[in-house]
Amino acid sequence: MQYNEEDLIDSLYKLYEQSMYHEAYKILRDEHLAEDAVHEAFLRLIRNRDKIKDPNSPKVRSYVYKTLKSSAFDIYRMQKKQRENCCEYAEVADFLHSDEDIDISTVVSTIAELPQKYAAVLDCLFINELSIRETSAVLKISETCVRKRCERARKLLKNIKTNKED
Repeated sequence: MQYNEEDLIDSLYKLYEQSMYHEAYKILRDEHLAEDAVHEAFLRLIRNRDKIKDPNSPKVRSYVYKTLKSSAFDIYRMQKKQRENCCEYAEVADFLHSDEDIDISTVVSTIAELPQKYAAVLDCLFINELSIRETSAVLKISETCVRKRCERARKLLKNIKTNKED
């Protein structure tokens, strides 16, 4: 059977969307990320639709799932990289006040209490939302050094919090 482009994508969607979602969910363990992976996979399939002749063929089925897994693992790696950015707002705020809401000015002023080299790392990572690599380039230090300073800054923030509670 010959498919036009619209029918081809529609057929792929009807045949594979649900099972693709379940496969992506197994990898990502998050409903929204699994939906994103399926969406990204379909965008890739659309871009490469000239490679697809019969949506029901085992070859196409394999191609669809390879595309999905590639999309899901790309998202997984991206999420992992974001988790490596060790100083998110909630995390820093948690070190300062575990049981009450905190505003950005309080966090900024508390970060300013840290020694300059630690404050600079948190400023880049937390305030400016730079990646570890970008922070490394801005501060002209290694990525390992950025991670270590972030870790030490978190410990210092914990001490500041403890001292304020006493």
